[in-house]
Amino acid sequence: MKNKTSLFMLLFLFFILLLNGCSAEKPPVKPDTVTPPEESLSSFLPLKVGNNWVYEGIGNEYAAYTQEVLYQKDNTYQVMVNNGGTVAANRYELKEDSIKVTYREGENYDNKNILGEPANTDGTVLKQPLKIGNSWVSEGNTYEIIQKDASVEVPAGTFTDCLVIKVVYKEGDNESYYYYKEGIGLIKSEFKIPGEASIISQLKKYTLSL
Repeated sequence: MKNKTSLFMLLFLFFILLLNGCSAEKPPVKPDTVTPPEESLSSFLPLKVGNNWVYEGIGNEYAAYTQEVLYQKDNTYQVMVNNGGTVAANRYELKEDSIKVTYREGENYDNKNILGEPANTDGTVLKQPLKIGNSWVSEGNTYEIIQKDASVEVPAGTFTDCLVIKVVYKEGDNESYYYYKEGIGLIKSEFKIPGEASIISQLKKYTLSL
């Protein structure tokens, strides 16, 4: 169980404007040929200083945790994660087509600013296009968008039209499912171990800065 707990903790210590124009010399563009704008990645993971989320856990003592955006510089954001066993610092970088984690520090109890630290990882959390079937490999694990209209009930409320990302890990048969609500962020995660009860974290309350 200790190994599974450690694996879970590691797994947990893991958002474009479309410009259009036409001139008088150009024929009008037919509505069915207009390319719709991409959905904003940042709206599914609102990284702004002061934003925080509280999750309750099921199936494991470390499934309950808090997240808070503590520091920001340019397109980088420091998110602190406290699951009762450790306080970790993750550095997220907002790219044009993806959101990445480029630095992780497993123990950061004094809220040290890590935005200037050299990268020690390269993990992709979200990636355009936000379409069903889009997949990518991050740190050896396979991510895939499998749903965009999920309805999810958690202590914080019932959320519709949620984005669901499935993660298949490079080792073993374990899988995770991450549920994101536009404008809110991550509202639920589920870690599945074959033959055992799922480990679930679900949003209890949140505060988002205006």
